[in-house]
Amino acid sequence: MRFNHWHEQRTWRGRSAFLGRWALLLAFAALPVQGELVPIPLVAGILLLLPQALRFGKLKDRLLLLLPVAFYLLHVLGMAWTSDVDFGLFDLEVKLALLLVPLIAAGLALPDGRDFLRPVMTAFSIGLGVAMVRCAQASVACYAEHGWTECFTQSYLSAYLHPSYMAWYACWALFYWGRELIDGKVHLPRWRWLCAELAVLLLAFVVMLASKSGLVGLALVLLALLAHAARTLPKRVLRWLGPAVVLVALLSGSLVSHVLVVRVSEAADAVGKLFRGDRSFLAMESSSDERLVAWQCSRQCIGASPWGAGTGDIKHALMACYEAKGATAAIQHRLNSHSQVLQSGVALGWPGF
Repeated sequence: MRFNHWHEQRTWRGRSAFLGRWALLLAFAALPVQGELVPIPLVAGILLLLPQALRFGKLKDRLLLLLPVAFYLLHVLGMAWTSDVDFGLFDLEVKLALLLVPLIAAGLALPDGRDFLRPVMTAFSIGLGVAMVRCAQASVACYAEHGWTECFTQSYLSAYLHPSYMAWYACWALFYWGRELIDGKVHLPRWRWLCAELAVLLLAFVVMLASKSGLVGLALVLLALLAHAARTLPKRVLRWLGPAVVLVALLSGSLVSHVLVVRVSEAADAVGKLFRGDRSFLAMESSSDERLVAWQCSRQCIGASPWGAGTGDIKHALMACYEAKGATAAIQHRLNSHSQVLQSGVALGWPGF
């Protein structure tokens, strides 16, 4: 996709779709940088892509592609029995991107849209690069002020976005570009080197963020990429690829080794308490203990209300459960479900779950 392709569009529908795709690229680039920048280009992209929805009837698996739309409409329906309308409208705004699935699918059926994934991931990776530079600046400023090694990990490193979100964004980019490199789809030598350097930075970045879900995601991504590489690349390449991945992980992990050990120990301890029936995790403030409380209360809310609390009343239902259990840390931080599956169940009951 290039700006000069505008002149190749002969119809108003083609030009609308062209502008819509550029608007979406801006939204994808803004996503890892600053969430507040996303809604305007996202809404513009959806509106500009609407004319190509007419091609949706020609697609295969139409019902499957409509599931995200049905999920979104279920949240709209959930506004009927919600009391916190403001939070409900915020939730609908956050989930607005679900409406893009059939529109993008229809757009991919057009000749101009079939290569759209590469521009999307390029824009997303540029935004991720900008976000990583901002994170590095925040960490250096923190270290200059306090002298803490913790400045290079977790929320100190990802100062503008939750570390888990940032880690997953990095995992998505790592998987895409790693797969493209393995399959030989990055043709120019300088771009291959750039993608390889980006992959190294992304791997180190996820390790240093020390997000537990991010580390799980990284492990899955690396296993998938190494398995694909084993089937695709020559053995002489594999001999250095595996050790290189381990070396990058160890070097980046050594900078934040204390934090990584603490995080993994907390997770193991929290799971152990759950199996032992030790209720002390209700008052603990570690993220692992808080997640256990949130998941437990979410399951109870789903069981107690088969139609859910309503789109905007998720936190009200969970807070009532936290108060009943005396979960002081969860009350203090006003935790959500920490799982989209469970959170949909709390909001919309069994249909949402």
